[in-house]
Amino acid sequence: MTRAALFTPARIGGLTARNRIAMPAIHLGLAADGRPTPAAIQFYEQRARGGAGVITVGVCDSLGDPSSKLGSTLGLWDDAQIPSMSELSGAIREHGALAGVQLVPVKGYNDPTFLPDADELRSMIEGLGRAAERAGRAGFDFVELMLSGGSVLSHFLSPALSDQQVPGYTGGWDERLRAPLEAVGAMVAAAGDDTPVLVRIHGHEFLDEGYGIEGARVVVPALEGAGAAAFNVTGGGHRTTLPQITHQTPPLAFAHLARLVRVLTDRPVLFGGRLRTADEAEACLAGSGADFVNLGRALIADPEWPIKARERREDTIVPCMACGGCFDQAVSKRPIACSLNPEVGFAGTDVSPVAAPEERRRVLVAGAGPAGLQAAWTLFRLGHDVTVRDRDPEPGGRWKLASRLHGREDLKGALAAFVARLERAGVPIETGAPVTPESVREHGADVLILAVGAPARWPEIPDLDAHPNVIKAEQVLARAEEIGAEVAIIGAGGAGVELAIHLAGQGEPSLEALGFLARYGKRAWLDEALEARSGRKVTVIRRRGYAGRGMGRSVRWTMLRDVERLGVRVIDRCEYERITPEGVHIVNNRTKERELIRADTIFVAAGYEPDLTTLQTFADSAPVVIPVGDAADVQNIGAAVRLAHHAALEL
Repeated sequence: MTRAALFTPARIGGLTARNRIAMPAIHLGLAADGRPTPAAIQFYEQRARGGAGVITVGVCDSLGDPSSKLGSTLGLWDDAQIPSMSELSGAIREHGALAGVQLVPVKGYNDPTFLPDADELRSMIEGLGRAAERAGRAGFDFVELMLSGGSVLSHFLSPALSDQQVPGYTGGWDERLRAPLEAVGAMVAAAGDDTPVLVRIHGHEFLDEGYGIEGARVVVPALEGAGAAAFNVTGGGHRTTLPQITHQTPPLAFAHLARLVRVLTDRPVLFGGRLRTADEAEACLAGSGADFVNLGRALIADPEWPIKARERREDTIVPCMACGGCFDQAVSKRPIACSLNPEVGFAGTDVSPVAAPEERRRVLVAGAGPAGLQAAWTLFRLGHDVTVRDRDPEPGGRWKLASRLHGREDLKGALAAFVARLERAGVPIETGAPVTPESVREHGADVLILAVGAPARWPEIPDLDAHPNVIKAEQVLARAEEIGAEVAIIGAGGAGVELAIHLAGQGEPSLEALGFLARYGKRAWLDEALEARSGRKVTVIRRRGYAGRGMGRSVRWTMLRDVERLGVRVIDRCEYERITPEGVHIVNNRTKERELIRADTIFVAAGYEPDLTTLQTFADSAPVVIPVGDAADVQNIGAAVRLAHHAALEL
């Protein structure tokens, strides 16, 4: 597969897309009464301008339901929404992409207990037809029926979720297919010959008693017979316990499902699945047999992904790091945000390429962590003269440490891209260069961006220094040889949980190695490899609250599954009594018993706190001093990047 294949035009029905890169529908939470907000229009316009060939907007409600669990969805349930939706489709088409809209009655979304009666179901189906007709009047090139995720029609298809009786619509395959087939038929009839109707389906539900490959063999030909012009294939829905969007999921994990659909139909197939790089996208086209590759979160993180791939600037593609932040926003009924792209969800923060500002300033950025690198990039694009300095031999700050922990390799690509885009732009990044007030003055900086991080919080525990081997969490790699067989981690927030997984999981085989054993070895050998661990006994302790607090909900449950799988003990309600050379003495507030947590090594992962004295030290070193990142307020990477971007805009 070559880049030429990725950028070869391809067809959907009578439409021709300029390339094979498609953005699937993703709920943004950027709508009011079904109408896209300016931020929504800007979001999709950026992705079209960035080179995507096909863009599907949605979720778009075909019915109108104020009780929706999603909230702030696009809508085509009323003619009054056509003008604003026309503006949205026009913004996409103006920049050369095909514009589609995903339709679904959002009532009952992700609620398998809701099954409408036959009359209400027919009303939903008729509403889908009317919405498809409005989509054509609003200028969309195609429409897509959502038969995946948590849509009510996907529940009818599922043997696991359609246990309530709706006469004629639940039971065997003929009955369960009836509503989806009627919906496709209604949309085809209403949309007309020039507007193809796509369907978004599960290739496999990954649910006990749900449909799998055999079910797909029934569903796909039936939908094709009803008039489906193309199939957009995904994995399981929201109810599966199989990780699908988090870092545990390897790219192309579900490619075999798209290949199955490819065999079943001669209609175009769209497929993706946690793709980050151009090489992975090409491998997806080749391995899955799909006609289009879906880039969802990849295009959220970097709207210029297609242009950069076409121009062989892949090193500057900011790859999604699978933090789940965008998904967490959606399920919390908040507007979309991205940890790596601070422009997402905020109208008016799209920074134009470098242009001369009214006042070009000489800016020194002290610190090359995520906040410093983002501030430097925004300020450079605004036209200022920017230099970055960091005392460490490599840029990255704590981001660099996090990217080297077991299972968190996704962070490496994001950090590398933040650095590469500055280097390609000619912005100096001077490493091994401590920043002092004197060096700021010597530089002649008009503005100092203070992104020097924050010191680790040291908990107030009696006799903490009595143990011979107490290590800060950030020293885990530098002091790896000092780590013993029994480890206690003080602090069970996100950092403590990730540290525990790193320490307990070292030595376990990679997914690639497990796949090799599964395919070529014996089951007993695979089972042995699945039990491989570091051999450490790891205990994570915190005074109050729950383990993993601060992590997004879409990631936390997968991380706690890893904690359980690796045999890490979690104590999340305790009082620290004292530290001795033997370990940590606590009172377990769940059992009310005193306990000694034996430890050869004690890690402190109690978070960080801003050091106000640093800001005071640099206060007079430049006419304007702006703290960002942890130097301003301790936050996660996403908040640090976003706030640094906005601080630069305000300057």
